[in-house]
Amino acid sequence: MNVVFATVTATVSLPDGSDAVVREGSHWPADDPVVRLQPSLFSTDPHHGISYSTPPLEDEAPLETATARPGEKRAAVRHRG
Repeated sequence: MNVVFATVTATVSLPDGSDAVVREGSHWPADDPVVRLQPSLFSTDPHHGISYSTPPLEDEAPLETATARPGEKRAAVRHRG
């Protein structure tokens, strides 16, 4: 089973009218209906939601990627020139 990690806490409205609460750091099956409805709330990066007593070493900290992963949207900044 593929697992994704919630990057934020949010409420997702489901087609049947019910709501699902997504809690930051929680693990979800990648094929779950909530994940398919709101893929931007999840990441495959296991660092999301990790607990620690001291901050991880720099090489273990999550890195920002320059491109979007499948199902993710990245904010575009356009400069007038």
